[in-house]
Amino acid sequence: MKRRLALALVIAAAVISLAAGLVVGHRDSGSAKAQSSPRVLAQGTFHAVTWNTSGTASLVREPNGDLRLRLSTSFTTKRAPELFVYLAKLRGRQRVYWKPVGALKSSSGAQQYAVSGMPSTPGLQVAIYCGECNQINGLAPLQPVPATS
Repeated sequence: MKRRLALALVIAAAVISLAAGLVVGHRDSGSAKAQSSPRVLAQGTFHAVTWNTSGTASLVREPNGDLRLRLSTSFTTKRAPELFVYLAKLRGRQRVYWKPVGALKSSSGAQQYAVSGMPSTPGLQVAIYCGECNQINGLAPLQPVPATS
């Protein structure tokens, strides 16, 4: 009888310890995920095509998995009524890949845009496009950024 009671207590203690470990481990992994920082996947510097455009663009993977396109605080382009941001690949003037990201929020300063899906197109660029004049103001060729440990 004493053996059975002792065995039952040992099993109960093991089950409780296992459950507590799972709860603590789950809580730790969640907080580690929440504390991880965004990872820059690719970045590039703008150069003028038809209008003076400068600054940098970065494709960033957020800790929650969302993909964002960020324009730097030094970003600037010519003001126009219909400016848009595209992910693009060009062969000369021909558009090989042309994915709309959104309307440009401002002609200068830091801004970010949600990007759906990660394009695997080599030679990807960020294009600032003027719809009114049907011209690309500037392009930022994106270069992959190696992951750091």
